[in-house]
Amino acid sequence: MSSEKRTAPPRGQRRAALIEVAADLFALKPYDEIYISEIAEAAGVAHGLLFYHFKDKRGLYLAVLEQALDELIELHRPRDDEHTREQRMRGLLRRHIEYRRAHVHTMLAFIRAGGQDPEVDELFERARRAGAEFVVDLLGLTTEPPPRVRVAIRGIMGMLDETTLDWLTHDCDVPAAELENLVYDAVVAILVTVSSAHPELGEAVAELHAAA
Repeated sequence: MSSEKRTAPPRGQRRAALIEVAADLFALKPYDEIYISEIAEAAGVAHGLLFYHFKDKRGLYLAVLEQALDELIELHRPRDDEHTREQRMRGLLRRHIEYRRAHVHTMLAFIRAGGQDPEVDELFERARRAGAEFVVDLLGLTTEPPPRVRVAIRGIMGMLDETTLDWLTHDCDVPAAELENLVYDAVVAILVTVSSAHPELGEAVAELHAAA
C-alpha cells in the first residue's frame, strides 16, 4: 500500500474507504503497531470521522475482519474453469493460500484468537462453517454428515488453518504450489479414512483420490 495520503473520499464512501485503508494496514502489521492517526491520515480523513463510524480502533478492526470473512467465503465459489471435484478443491486451496499470504496479520489474528476474543472467535467460526459446507457440497451430501464424517471435515478445516499458520510464521518457506499439494493430499487421506465406513462418499472420494 502506498504511504502517501489519499484524497478525501466523497461523502457516503468514507466508511468504506476507512475499512479499505485499515484492511491494508492490518494485513501488513500487527494490531498494536497501527494507530488511529495512521489510518486517518492514510485515508485522507479527520480522526473524528473514524470515531463517528466505528467508535474506536477495535470497532474498525472488527469491521475489517467482517470484510475479510466475506472475502474468505467468496473464495469458496467455484470459478468458471473448475468443473471437477479436484479442480474445485485445488482452486479453493490455492485461493486460500494466496489470500492468507496477502493478508498475513489479519489471518494470524483470526487463527490465533482461540478463546481470547469472543467476537473474533465468532467470525472465525463462521469462516470454518463455510469451509465445512464447501466440503459437504463437494462430497455431494444432501443431509447432515454422519458423526465420523462431520468430525473429519472439521479436522480438515483445522488442518488447513494450522498448516498455513505455520507457513506464515516461517516466512512462507515452502513454495505455494508445494503447500497446495501437501494440503490436498492430506485432505484426501482424511476423507479416504472415513469413506470406508460410508459408501455414499465412495464416488466423490475416489475421484479426489485418483487425482492425488
